Amino acid sequence: MKFLQLLCLFLILSLAPAAAETLPSAPAAEQETFPGVAEVIPRSARLSEEVGKAEAQLTLLSDLTALKDDIASEKSKQQELLQRITSLGIPAGWSFDRLQEMRSTVTAQMTAWQKILDSLSKRINEADLIRKNWNDREKFWKNWGAFLDQSHVGTPQGVFTDTITTCRKTVEQAAKVSDLLVTEQKTVTALQSALRDIQNQIDQELSLLRTQTFSKTTHSFFNPKFYRQFNPELWLSFLAGIAEVQKIKWEFLTERIWLPVLQLLLFFALAGFIRNHRIATSTTDEWQFIFQHPWATGIFAAVVSLSAFYLNPPSIWRLGISVLAASSAAILVAGALRERLKIFLVYLLAALFLITQILQLIAFPAPLYRLYLTLLCLLGIPLLWIISTRHQRTHTGQIDSLAITLRIGMGVLLVALFAQATGYSNFSSRLIVSSVDSVYLGIFAGMTIRLGYGAFRFILTHPIVIRHAFFYRYGDELLRRFSAIFKIFVLGYTFLYLFVVWGIYDSCGQTWTALVKKELFIGETTFSLYILLLVVMVLYLALSASWFLCAILDAQIFPRHDFDRGVRDAIKKLLHYFLIFVGFLFAMGLAGFELQNFAVLAGAFGIGIGFGLQNIVNNFVSGIILLFERPVRVGDMIIIDGKWCTVRKIGLRSTLVETFDRAEIIVPNSDLISQQVVNWTLSSNVVRLVIPVGVAYGSDVQKVLAILLEASKSCKYVLASPEPSPIFTAFGESSLDFELRVWISEAQHLLTSRSEILQYLDRRFREEQIEIPVPQRDLHLRLKETDLLTKRPETS
Repeated sequence: MKFLQLLCLFLILSLAPAAAETLPSAPAAEQETFPGVAEVIPRSARLSEEVGKAEAQLTLLSDLTALKDDIASEKSKQQELLQRITSLGIPAGWSFDRLQEMRSTVTAQMTAWQKILDSLSKRINEADLIRKNWNDREKFWKNWGAFLDQSHVGTPQGVFTDTITTCRKTVEQAAKVSDLLVTEQKTVTALQSALRDIQNQIDQELSLLRTQTFSKTTHSFFNPKFYRQFNPELWLSFLAGIAEVQKIKWEFLTERIWLPVLQLLLFFALAGFIRNHRIATSTTDEWQFIFQHPWATGIFAAVVSLSAFYLNPPSIWRLGISVLAASSAAILVAGALRERLKIFLVYLLAALFLITQILQLIAFPAPLYRLYLTLLCLLGIPLLWIISTRHQRTHTGQIDSLAITLRIGMGVLLVALFAQATGYSNFSSRLIVSSVDSVYLGIFAGMTIRLGYGAFRFILTHPIVIRHAFFYRYGDELLRRFSAIFKIFVLGYTFLYLFVVWGIYDSCGQTWTALVKKELFIGETTFSLYILLLVVMVLYLALSASWFLCAILDAQIFPRHDFDRGVRDAIKKLLHYFLIFVGFLFAMGLAGFELQNFAVLAGAFGIGIGFGLQNIVNNFVSGIILLFERPVRVGDMIIIDGKWCTVRKIGLRSTLVETFDRAEIIVPNSDLISQQVVNWTLSSNVVRLVIPVGVAYGSDVQKVLAILLEASKSCKYVLASPEPSPIFTAFGESSLDFELRVWISEAQHLLTSRSEILQYLDRRFREEQIEIPVPQRDLHLRLKETDLLTKRPETS
């Protein structure tokens, strides 16, 4: 019997840890083994407290009041949407713009249902976790009671029975809550599925329209069936389109009411700021158009900067945004132009853009819309021809971009007219509308870039900003960098939106997703556009971070510490190369290159060094030595090959020096390390100047020495300490030799000081009648008397 009890105890103990692993909320002692009978009552009491917490949590999970309100609200919106879709007819008869608008609306509704489904799924998971937890607790208490019974330990059976019953009730309650949530989940899923069918139909029609762009989709003007379409139903369809646009659903602003408020604040703030500063600020003619049109500038900035954040606005709201953006852009562009012809074209293009937007928004009946496009072509072709001819007459002999653009526009209208007449309506409509939208998109982008540059320049040149040393020294470079980043961002967004304008994708997000998935295969390595852009961005950030930190060191850190120029250059260059190296490694890691592969490249590089790159590596190592040891620093005055030079830049391969003739010489770093270089300013800028002077024999030596001392004091670059030293050095062959030894404050003034001292000596010697002799030689001639006597003059 004892053997059986021990066997049961062994089995229970071996199974207890495995069971305890599934009890995340059980105490640590329960996960190891069953406790004794003394723990029954305390654990039962604690379990009763935990039951209350679980019931409270289940009550919260089963409270679907707010969730049902959301479901009812979204269900009401979906019913209105379905009624609207029913009133518009089947999607096959909708225009491209109407299909895109309805798809955005349906997508927004699907997103709302998905949020509700996510909330329900989260609650179901929590309820299932509670049910599983308390089901495991029930099993634990059953096994614990059985263990104590088999151990013949007296146990309070009523406690185990009540506890197991409590666990069972909690499990059943959790199951009921889970079933309730699953029921609601099925309801929402059914509503979402019905909406998904409509979304699929709209997607199919959009895809069909895209595929039919170059196909004949309707009757030509030469077909009698085209004229039979003009019936009373067209008028009713036109009125229905206008009525549909007038249905304003203000609910779209409830989630983003801050957007129109922020736009109004931005508009009034910017317009008021420009009005207050247009008199006090002196601006160039290039920026006068902003100060002449402050309200248009405020509208354009407020609309363009924040309108992209609206989610699925109603048609009339989108029309209002288009009107404000187009009109303000036209006013600003016209204000920046000087030629009346160009101003007329800007306003004409704005009017055409707005009329086309309105007709698309009200779903203008297809036959009438075709007549509108045809009339536009018939009027536009001769108008563009007249404007182009007149403009070309005033710009004879010049290649003018406007004339070329006008002729391209004529070609577009000619192609569109032919396509419309022959029944290629989709192609004609897309060609005209997308061309107009593309031109206006370019105007938006150009004006945005120009205003952004003006804003950056105003901020970085403000008196309050340029008080700081960093902005004073590097304001122009910051302006260039910020403007370049802003320009890239605007042009990138414009490029993505062009795909939307031409109907290739429905949104910029879809365009971006499609482009970043494009892959490039190089051997076994695959590169996506996303990875390439990421690598370029990381490298650019590394370069920008290097420049920024070096600029901060130059403007803020170094002036507060006594570092010489060589130390500063060494720190900046080492920091620059370190950041570039880290950025390169990080970029290569993003591109998929493992760092261990660089070991192979390092080996190949080593072999290349052994064969032909010794000089390059020698110069590279010499450059590092120059940065650390600093025998030559930027700004030092040195003599190389007998030429006086100033060091301008020390690179890792070569050093750039500049002669006094402003000629730049590129010197390999190895030459500065291995050869003898005279550095006049290595440890001090003070240099000694020795001027030799010779005077005629018989001159007053003391007077000469006094004049030499006077000459040293006449030069402003000569230092008083160490004192100048005039010295009588020797009796020369033709003169008494002297030397004037003085110390100059800076090596760059060496030649200037020599010239000034020599000019002073020349003037004083002439005043004191001290002669500077020319070299003298004694000439001795020897002739024999016999030669002289026998020498007779020649007779002619």
